[in-house]
Amino acid sequence: MSESNRVRIAYRVAGSTDPWKIIRRTNDALTAGTEVQRSDEVRSDRQRSGQKVTTITAGGTVDFEMSAGSFDDFLAAALCTDWTADVLTVGTTTKRFDILKSYLADDEHIMFSDMEVGQLSLSAQSGQKITGQITFMGRAVDDDYDVTGATFTDATTSIIFDASSNLNGITVDGSALTNTCFKALDITINNNHQTDQCIGFQFQNHFKGSCDITTSSTIRMASSALDLWRNSIANVPVELAFTMGADGYTYDFALGHVDLSTEPPSGALDAILDMSVEGTAAVASDGQMITITRTVPVAP
Repeated sequence: MSESNRVRIAYRVAGSTDPWKIIRRTNDALTAGTEVQRSDEVRSDRQRSGQKVTTITAGGTVDFEMSAGSFDDFLAAALCTDWTADVLTVGTTTKRFDILKSYLADDEHIMFSDMEVGQLSLSAQSGQKITGQITFMGRAVDDDYDVTGATFTDATTSIIFDASSNLNGITVDGSALTNTCFKALDITINNNHQTDQCIGFQFQNHFKGSCDITTSSTIRMASSALDLWRNSIANVPVELAFTMGADGYTYDFALGHVDLSTEPPSGALDAILDMSVEGTAAVASDGQMITITRTVPVAP
């Protein structure tokens, strides 16, 4: 009998023989889905002929709680680049992983090959954990992978981030908003993958497109918050920056050009007045849409 808490997910660079690295997660929807074609043959007995699998889609999502050093490989893959001197910006290099989903209670293992990061999102709500989701898109599935001789690297054990203690320094145009606060802040990196399929193959190919980076915020109403609406109708972008981290391991996010979309809020009986602000990043004067800088503590 299978047990839901005995599912293990691990990854390594696609095509390598590196040790598998275990992924910390809260949930997943990694699967090999199928598309079928049913026969339209006309039969005089009114019965129907069978169907065949014509497409197998490899991929899905992994949900996680953000923590120090646990998802650096996937942040880099989402931006199609490598960490260079602990800095990430948008790149053009496709990163692929092999991902192994193991049902340990049954000793069953499925390997998804050539998995690209189609989208990565981080979400912070006041008083809650900082969570995220990665969407993977692969090119093949081994439905009976043999793990004989495979080695596994334990997952990191760093404490999870929360929006109360581990997210701070949120600034707009270099300063904190006056007499107000952020109550929620989300960021999404979407690589706009396109998919096609060749004759003679059941699996699909995936090709990354342009990089879209969007933000979504909830801000307590104040004059400085309303100024963001004025920026939006005047087509004046803002700079957005924030920091998350713990125990000396930090990530500084900087978006130098964010176009805003928002409206003045409406009141309600006995309610706290908030503004919802959507943002779309564009190339800033420094030539970058986003810069993520990490600080890694020096080992004693």
